[in-house]
Amino acid sequence: MSPLMNLEVIMCDMCPATAKNVAQKTCMKCEISMCVQHLQAHVTTPVLLQTHPLTEAMALCGTKCPQHGKLLEYYCLDDMTCVCVACAIEGQHRVHNMKTFSTAHKELTEELNNEQRALLGKTDDEDESLEKWEKSEREKLGRSSVRLVQAVTGLRDIVLTSVQSSVSARMASIKTSKSSIQAAQEHFKMWNVFIDSLTGELKKTVTNEIVQNSSKWSNDTL
Repeated sequence: MSPLMNLEVIMCDMCPATAKNVAQKTCMKCEISMCVQHLQAHVTTPVLLQTHPLTEAMALCGTKCPQHGKLLEYYCLDDMTCVCVACAIEGQHRVHNMKTFSTAHKELTEELNNEQRALLGKTDDEDESLEKWEKSEREKLGRSSVRLVQAVTGLRDIVLTSVQSSVSARMASIKTSKSSIQAAQEHFKMWNVFIDSLTGELKKTVTNEIVQNSSKWSNDTL
């Protein structure tokens, strides 16, 4: 539902009951609401303009003092409540700080605006402080990131150096072992050659002895 449909329509108090028009203004002095036609006397008569304050059309049932039945025309700053002229002069509010509605509205509006400006200024200061803090944290994070990268890079270099040293040592060990194996193989070959040569000499010697013994045996037989 539209908010406009919830607004109370104030009707003119001077129109006949059978043909009431919508009220445009309310006279706080006369305590009546008037349509455009019946409002003419109030807006064209200088005395009425000065002594009869007009407001936007409003229901007066909630604007009267429940104790004295008079219109609420003043604002008590001490009790922060609306009071009528009888309350302001004769009642418990007579020693309080009193303002008319228009003056109180003006001063309270100005005070509210000042508080709002102060709040906005404080908010701006807090935003600036927050920006400085965020900038400081970003710089700290940047420095930490640089240190972390440097640490990781240094650790990587150490690990790579260690691995390279280990691989080099292993390769050297393998190379040494290979050289030892090759030397042993060469030594084994030399021994094989020596054994083959010695075997051949032994065979020749045995053969010669057999031949000599056979010749000798033949001569002895003859």
